[in-house]
Amino acid sequence: MSEYKIINANQISREKWWEFTDNTENCNIFSTPYMYDVWNSTPGYKPFAFFAMDDNEEINGILTGYLETVSKGILSKISTRAVLMQSPVAIDDEALSSLLKHYLTFMKRKAVYTEIRNNFDTSFQKDIYESFGFHYEEHLNIIIDVTPSEDELFGKMHSSRKRNIRKAIKNGILVKEIDHTEFDKVYNILLQIYKRIRLPLPAYNHFLYGYKLNNSKSKMIIYGAYFNKTLIGTMITLKYKNLVIGYYGGSLNDYYNIRPNDILTWDILITIKKEGYKYFDFGGAGKPNVPYGVRDYKMEYGGKLVNHGRYYYNSKILFKIAEIGFKSIQTIKGFKSNLLKIFEIK
Repeated sequence: MSEYKIINANQISREKWWEFTDNTENCNIFSTPYMYDVWNSTPGYKPFAFFAMDDNEEINGILTGYLETVSKGILSKISTRAVLMQSPVAIDDEALSSLLKHYLTFMKRKAVYTEIRNNFDTSFQKDIYESFGFHYEEHLNIIIDVTPSEDELFGKMHSSRKRNIRKAIKNGILVKEIDHTEFDKVYNILLQIYKRIRLPLPAYNHFLYGYKLNNSKSKMIIYGAYFNKTLIGTMITLKYKNLVIGYYGGSLNDYYNIRPNDILTWDILITIKKEGYKYFDFGGAGKPNVPYGVRDYKMEYGGKLVNHGRYYYNSKILFKIAEIGFKSIQTIKGFKSNLLKIFEIK
């Protein structure tokens, strides 16, 4: 098996990088220079991007992601994970193997573990991943096809979603795109939500720079739900090629009963349909055969359940140190709880 030359983001032109992601089927927004720059501007995150180059200096594969550090200082090494928000994309097995081999050398002693969130069916490559020590776990996702007519989209939804959308409209909730002048309000809503569920939220700059770096190809668009001119809910989306991703979102507890989340989702589906996009990625839906209320809720919008799964790779030494370290500091309020949720150590 021949190996490709692997180079990083600093060694390739942005034009060539964009050309590959634009014209390669399985590349999504997380493969692009745009998201690399957004993560690079986010405190606590360090992006990486590797390219498999052939003899003609053409890209034959790409692997991108970021290192996320939850705690600073002495705990930084045992609280860093690597996340690939999309599968590596390679035109042949040799390119994928070269990328994975290089990646494992790169991440050695940098991250407790690696998580690859597959965005397409990689079953034909599973043997390659396993040969490098990755293990596969099933994980569901929900995709909504927005190409049918508006009436057809509404008809596919569960009766409870239809009822709640009508209720939100009757209550006078309005949905519109948000500009940077209201980012503070958006971020405060997200902070309340993520504090309640005890999960980390990227820093404010992540969303601010995502908005500032918008271009004609890829963009972060933020929508808001308003009641009596008060912002009560939000959804942040990522748009690239024919796909829109529901990235972050939620609403204030005090307004749940007038259904801002329902009208936000519905209005966004219709908006992106009119803009010419074909699919809405509603995000994770948990594991098969495991009850999950979020999945039940999302499925009521008429989407399709897909099971592309995820790959994991544990750095055995750092993982063991982290496990011992987390247990030894469990008396620190909230620290262990948050890390266990992030690293899924059980």
